[in-house]
Amino acid sequence: MQTDTNISRLDESLFERLFFEYQPRLVRFAMHFVDEETAEDIVQNCFLRLWNKRENTILTNAKGLLFMMVRNECLNELKHRVVASTDSLDVLVEEKGSEQLYWQDFAPGAEAILVGKELQQLVDEALMQTSEKSREIFILSRKDELKPKEIAEQMGISRQAVEKHIHAALDILKKYLLKNFILMVAFCILWLLF
Repeated sequence: MQTDTNISRLDESLFERLFFEYQPRLVRFAMHFVDEETAEDIVQNCFLRLWNKRENTILTNAKGLLFMMVRNECLNELKHRVVASTDSLDVLVEEKGSEQLYWQDFAPGAEAILVGKELQQLVDEALMQTSEKSREIFILSRKDELKPKEIAEQMGISRQAVEKHIHAALDILKKYLLKNFILMVAFCILWLLF
């Protein structure tokens, strides 16, 4: 089907072809992030949004656009869930007479632990790209939770120097993690699509 090249106008016929060709694949793709029912809703909403914006949309890569829309909606759904669950937990903790919250009820699953370990490995690799002093100061700041003033006193340097080292480490971390995250996401998307 030639739906991905030289498309300029989305009419009813093309929309139907896109829907029947990509809807099942998009649902399967979304199910890597959310449950099946939510995945179906997200895909349906993406097609509806595409149809509603057909007048202002020029399609050059319908497949890429659809997968990007679904991915973004899945990420938005996951962000919403995190915020909603955080709010509801705060309310439970603050209410008098509420049930006792047990840590094991909220313990991370195996997938979360694996992702956490991979992320920690990336952070450790990124920190190895910093100077020894920046790495040491960053660890004191983040792992030992010392304030810049405390680190400055402990290391015999100025507070501004401590903040400079922390910012340098953060800059390297951002660049390193972003580069590796983009590669990881691209690999996952390619793996899921083919």
